[in-house]
Amino acid sequence: MNRILRNVGFLLLLLGASTFVFPLINMRSRIMSLFGEHEKLVAAIFLGAGAVVFAMSFRGKRDKPPVEPPPAAPA
Repeated sequence: MNRILRNVGFLLLLLGASTFVFPLINMRSRIMSLFGEHEKLVAAIFLGAGAVVFAMSFRGKRDKPPVEPPPAAPA
């Protein structure tokens, strides 16, 4: 579960950051341009949500390998 949260958070961070970085190199994000004049607002929301989700992926239980049950005692 932590890996999924980390991947989703990273994707949101990339989408949000692309809106602010791509214009510096004379490009435009096609995905974010779908939001039209609200592109910068949505990018800021994506950056915030991505940071929260990415940070949440480091909290809580760690992914542990499954524990094998102890061997059964002979009858």
